[in-house]
This record gives sequence, structure tokens and C-alpha cells, in this order.
Amino acid sequence: MLLICSIVIIYEFLRFLKLKEIIILNLKIYKKILKLFYFEKVSFFRKSKLILSYSKSLLLLSIKLFFILICVLIVLLAINLINNSFLNLFLSTIGIIESSLLFIIYHKIKKKNYAKL
Repeated sequence: MLLICSIVIIYEFLRFLKLKEIIILNLKIYKKILKLFYFEKVSFFRKSKLILSYSKSLLLLSIKLFFILICVLIVLLAINLINNSFLNLFLSTIGIIESSLLFIIYHKIKKKNYAKL
């Protein structure tokens, strides 16, 4: 029961912070930087300005991702204070499989409910 509650809390927290959009944006910036290196028609000055701009954006997104990861870890540690064996279950092979399945099932249920609205 504690595992189900923790998965729901983490799922809703990640949805609230729009983790998927942050990761997609992060990957798009990486692609832009790689394309910029292969562009030969762009001047060196323009390349350096664009790389600096992309790097700033990438740094901010990476800090957001790091913050999200820290918050998830804090939630897991707080739940571990309630039940000392929770992290052992969560980090075991069976716990990872159960958590993944619960995460996917909860995602499908949420998606189905939003489709009805």
C-alpha cells in the first residue's frame, strides 16, 4: 500500500512539474548545439553567441531536472522514515519491477480518465 501511495505521489509531482516537457526541451537544445557544430556557413562569432545562449538554457533545464530528482529522493526518504524497509523494497529488482508496473498502470488509468473528460 505504501508503494502504491508513493508511486501516485511521485507521478503527480512529476506531472505537475512537467518533467516530460523539460526532458524534451533539453533534448531539442542538445540537437541544436550538435547541428550548430556541423554548420559551416555560420560565422564563428554567431556560433559562439548561439552556443552561449543554448548553454545557458541547457544549464537552467539541467538545474530544474536536478531539483526534481532531489525532490523525488526527499519524498522517498521521507516515506522510508515511516517504514524502514521501504527503500530496500523500492531499490530491489522486484521493487523496481513493481514500481514500474504500478507507474504504467496508473498512467494508463489517468490517461483513460482524461480521455473521458
